[in-house]
Amino acid sequence: MKLIDIVNKIDKSKQNESEVDTQDIGRELGLDNVPYVEQDRLKCYWVGNWYCTDSYVGYRVYFLDNEPAAFSIQLGRKCEESFHFFNLEFATKVREYLLSLTQEKELNISICDINEDIGDSYKIEFNAQILNFNRAKLNNEKVEILEKIIHTSCGIDTEVKIKLPNGEEKQVDISDLDFDFHITE
Repeated sequence: MKLIDIVNKIDKSKQNESEVDTQDIGRELGLDNVPYVEQDRLKCYWVGNWYCTDSYVGYRVYFLDNEPAAFSIQLGRKCEESFHFFNLEFATKVREYLLSLTQEKELNISICDINEDIGDSYKIEFNAQILNFNRAKLNNEKVEILEKIIHTSCGIDTEVKIKLPNGEEKQVDISDLDFDFHITE
């Protein structure tokens, strides 16, 4: 699925909205002293997310004044969020929005192609990271996750019991499953 399709179809409900860390995005835009501030112009929504230890992580799209500005990826709780702005104009608008709180510095950002096809799903590594049992697919077919198979107490288990469309139940590794992005049709 192309990023442009995700941007146009993303679920912008309050339930799918994610908190914006103005400090992180400010640092990405070369602004080192942006304080964390509550604001309502810069928003982001989950494309796909999962739980990692005690934090939600995954893929997000950022909007400034309802215009798509960036796509971000954070694969784990201890991983930095990587931002990919759709173009220099959007990055500049976000930076200018944050500038009143900072000193201006050289802009050094990652630009991505909004028409890039990034697929239509994401993977997770452990069954404890499953947030939504209704987004799972096996070999591009929707499946129902029936239960997480627990072997350890550390949350690092990888097996799940699923129900195939034909009603057959099967035990598979979480790496065999894909999870649909949070987009609306």
